Amino acid sequence: MPTSQTSPKASRKVPRKSTQKATGVARCLAEIRRMIATGELLPGQKVHQAELAAQLDMSRIPVREALSTLQAEGVLVHKPNTGFTVGRFSSEDLSEIYLMRRLLETEIIRSIDLATVDADELDRLDGCLDALSPADEPDAYQSANLDFHFRLFEYSALTLVRQEVSRLWYMSSFYRSLYLDQETATLQVHDAHQRIIQAVRDQDVDALIAASDAHRAATEELVIRRLGRSRPR
Repeated sequence: MPTSQTSPKASRKVPRKSTQKATGVARCLAEIRRMIATGELLPGQKVHQAELAAQLDMSRIPVREALSTLQAEGVLVHKPNTGFTVGRFSSEDLSEIYLMRRLLETEIIRSIDLATVDADELDRLDGCLDALSPADEPDAYQSANLDFHFRLFEYSALTLVRQEVSRLWYMSSFYRSLYLDQETATLQVHDAHQRIIQAVRDQDVDALIAASDAHRAATEELVIRRLGRSRPR
């Protein structure tokens, strides 16, 4: 009787270099997004590949891949002889981003079975956010805010829609930091999150959509007011 053999496909291992490369790209993506969200990289500012590679202690290859990914997402812009720069948005651009977010996030919420959502976990995440200061810990604050919203979104099976919403959030991350710089912002964020949590507890999808819309609209209004009427790119 012939002995059974493991198929080459089943025994194939991911090369170590490929794993390291993927990890490097992910780390670079996270760092660039953090730098944009906190204003270390400003809209219109050039992103230097060599400096970023040295800062992260990695080769330029994963850095270049991360920059290309962010270009595809609309976060960065690439021009010949100039390289990569952080995307600059007018107030009209931001209004369009928030419009797309409203439409897509509403579909995400409608697709969620609210009976399955752990409201206590959302409350805990909001508590973690409350413990942070957006002025002193802007990167941690933005990250915690993202965790709150996307933990709710993760209950939706609309994977591609969630990915697009994530892209829109990252595109406007720096501009949201303008809103979080407002003195009343943290109180408004907390109150808005509590209304979202209560709607989840009540399993009231219409109330959840209304609370999310109001939260998003308040952010948009303050961001655009702070930004002013910017010139087109």
